[in-house]
Amino acid sequence: MPAALRDLLAAELDVEVAPGVARIAEAVRERLGSAVVAILFYGSCLRDRTDDGVIDFYVIVDGYRAAYGRVVPAVANALVPPNVYFVQVPRGPDEPGADPDLRCKYAVVSSSDLASGTSPGARTPALWARLSQPCALVHARDRAARAEVERALAAAVTTLLAAAAPLAGGGDGRALWVCAYGETFRTELRAEKANRPELLYETFAARYDRIAEILADDIARWRQRDPRAAQRLWRRLRIRGRAAQVLRLAKATFTFAGGLDYILWKVKRHSGVALEPTPWQRRHPLLAAPVIAFRLYRRGGFR
Repeated sequence: MPAALRDLLAAELDVEVAPGVARIAEAVRERLGSAVVAILFYGSCLRDRTDDGVIDFYVIVDGYRAAYGRVVPAVANALVPPNVYFVQVPRGPDEPGADPDLRCKYAVVSSSDLASGTSPGARTPALWARLSQPCALVHARDRAARAEVERALAAAVTTLLAAAAPLAGGGDGRALWVCAYGETFRTELRAEKANRPELLYETFAARYDRIAEILADDIARWRQRDPRAAQRLWRRLRIRGRAAQVLRLAKATFTFAGGLDYILWKVKRHSGVALEPTPWQRRHPLLAAPVIAFRLYRRGGFR
């Protein structure tokens, strides 16, 4: 890892976060116990420096059996990572906000899956696409845990740019990042608007430009790779990514309370498309998922 990239990522990990973020992270850590290696905060609440809305965490654990103490969730997490859960706690007196409760959605990832999921050999881009964006470290068990996280974040950045550079042509840094995130968005069923990659870049333009500057020599080398091979890679990632997402969404209906309502809330938030599930659909979210997904797709809820 170039020293300049390491320093940039380390500084981001230490950014100050909204008051409720650390407390709800502690609630998550108490759920999973001593197996927790680190907790990474990412997503819209980090970008907006708020604890309103749904806070997003990746929780890194030693292993799934150690985290859950039960076979079924451990096997589910290993076969279709990650398991996703939801936590809601009341705000404290020193945690002012528009909502009386703090809410978070957290994904559980083992140390080994963190390393493999941010590497060029990852079967889907889910981890390296998200962890190439800014993250804050709200809990680390020790210095070794922090170093593990820093390595994974650096790997996520280089994996993303190496995969996208052959398709970005000779454009500037902005064109490279927009191309990269545009391709990763196409590997999932997305509710966000089509200009989301541009907005993602513009929110942290100085950060992305600095990374491109640090990795300029590597990027120049990656741009020389065969674009046809890169297109084939992204085609495989789209097939695997969308299939994995369907499985994760189906699994999510069982792993946290209100899973169906959360998914519909997220679609409405990003696309404006609202759908009210029937009582039967709430009781049987997995059986109802194909019908709900088709209706949302027809209305433009995701692409």
